[in-house]
Amino acid sequence: MGHAWRVVMENVRQKVGADRTFKATSNARNEAMFKEATEFCTHLRVLERDLRSLHKEIDAKFTNLRNILSSPLPRAFEEGRDGAVPCTEEPKLIGQGVGVEILQQAANDLKARLDEDVIKPLRSWLIAYRAVCDRMEKLEAVRLELDSRRRTVDSLTEKVDRLEKTVPTPQQKDKHEQELEKMTQLLHHKRDKLTRTMHAYRELEQTVFNSLNTLIKDTGVLRDYTGLSLQILQECYQKAYSAFSTATPLLDYNSTSDSLFTHMPMMDNVPVRMVAPSERSRQQSDRLGARKDGMGLYAPASDDGGDAGQYGNDQQIQPQMAGYGDMQQPVAQY
Repeated sequence: MGHAWRVVMENVRQKVGADRTFKATSNARNEAMFKEATEFCTHLRVLERDLRSLHKEIDAKFTNLRNILSSPLPRAFEEGRDGAVPCTEEPKLIGQGVGVEILQQAANDLKARLDEDVIKPLRSWLIAYRAVCDRMEKLEAVRLELDSRRRTVDSLTEKVDRLEKTVPTPQQKDKHEQELEKMTQLLHHKRDKLTRTMHAYRELEQTVFNSLNTLIKDTGVLRDYTGLSLQILQECYQKAYSAFSTATPLLDYNSTSDSLFTHMPMMDNVPVRMVAPSERSRQQSDRLGARKDGMGLYAPASDDGGDAGQYGNDQQIQPQMAGYGDMQQPVAQY
């Protein structure tokens, strides 16, 4: 019995030693994978937060833009009997003819597409990550239980070894055999529990590994979601820009928008255009041309009450004429 038992115990020691090596190896593998997944999760949460913040910011900006476009333009006034009288009866809106409702729709579409096409997949990854976190916690609890059962088996093994090596007196032989049998049975019972716990640990460890492996492979597609968010943002601005395609000319105001949307459906690669002179600038040009003298520039300012009078001489008007009349310059597009 003693030799057979020693063989059994040696097998148990070898198995426990192998299981400890497996535990150390598997823990190191899972912990390394989980650490990097956690670091990546931090960046992912920042991305999700920025996307939500981006939508709120655009929504606020489009709201401000709608308010601006719904505001009246300032009017020119002239002296009347009772004081200043506007040249036009009704004020014109800055966004005359602009489809301001499209701005709100563009912001709504941005939120819907970001939520469905980008944020929802990102949150699915975060949900899977939280499931891995729960399994890691459970795995750690099983590991602690497994270590506790190992220590119990090791302690009982040492006691059985000591009893086997002890040579009892003839008076204590029966008691010694009873104690050895009792400790042996207890050791078998504890070893069975250790084996079941070890199998549960291995299964859970493999489940955690598979979950982490799948989670890590899924991180590759997140780059596509990041690029998609930029595409959605671009389409949002393009749709908002289309609201200006119905803009009507602002009579009596110098504006570049009369033919802007006819020739430029998109904002990309906007060409520089020359602005057609307004009626006011043509009148100023004709008046100045009529006052040219034979020596070159302009004659001294007259008292005709025109725009030149407020400057003292016509040469001072020249810098103010950029973009108007005969002195057209390229005008920056807005």
